[in-house]
Parts: sequence; C-alpha cells; structure tokens
Amino acid sequence: MFFNTIVFEKNINGVLNMYQQRFKQGFDILQKKGVRMTSQRLAILDYISSSESHPTVDKICKDLQSLLPSLTIATIYNNLKCFKKYGLINELYFGEAASRYEWVTSFHYHVICNSCGKITDFYYPKLMEVEEFAQSKTGFNVTHHFFEIKGLCSECK
Repeated sequence: MFFNTIVFEKNINGVLNMYQQRFKQGFDILQKKGVRMTSQRLAILDYISSSESHPTVDKICKDLQSLLPSLTIATIYNNLKCFKKYGLINELYFGEAASRYEWVTSFHYHVICNSCGKITDFYYPKLMEVEEFAQSKTGFNVTHHFFEIKGLCSECK
C-alpha cells in the first residue's frame, strides 16, 4: 500500500485512481509551498491519502513502522500538522479519544461504532438551518457545527 501512488500507474483508460489523485494533489501542493519531501513525509502522505479508516497517530505509526523503523510519533504529528496547515487533511475530535485524521473531501458526517470505534463517512446536506436557528436564538456568530451519529456497525451487531 505504501509508496504505491508514487509510481502513478494509470488504469486502462489512462486515469489515476482516487488515491493516486489525492497523493499527487498533496505532493504538488507541498512542493509548491517549498516543503521538503523526505521519505517519511512521502510515506505518511501516501498512507493518509489512501486511508479510509480515519486513523489515529498511533495507528499510522504502527502501520508504517515496518517500512520506516526510525519513524517517531513526533514526526507523524509534525507531518500531519503540516498537511493540515495546507488544507490536505482534517483533524477529527470525537470526545475524549485520540484525534483521527482524514483526507479533505466534500462535506460529510460520521457514524461511529460504539463497540469497535469504526468510523464511516456518510453524505447528507449540511444542516444550515440548525446553524441559523442557533445563531438567531443565542446571538452567537455561528461558524460551523459538529454532528456525530453513534451505533453498532454491521460487524459488531
């Protein structure tokens, strides 16, 4: 899985797959910003651009450790901070648990399994009327909202 997107092998129609497009987009943005492209940064970029699991820093470290034995938690945090700074990823906060990370895509919500912690994206129109109602009732200048749904995934039912 790791570094597979660097090759940019196109499918039979000459098109990069979604993960390769994400990686290339991230690589191009970082390069334009003058960010040094180390092997560790490339591995983390490849991992996060091809992940659908909303990984934690610990999960990223565990999965990349065999590829990069000298990789540290601090290096991962620093790279994720860099990716977030340039708008490549979102950092997700779910209660008291460790932050999770995902590639920036179109607006969506999350369903979280109460048993195993699996997080699944689902797309639904942004609840603008909730933000507008909150703003009118409280006088706050509402900038965004956070909404999560919890339950049991199909594996844990």
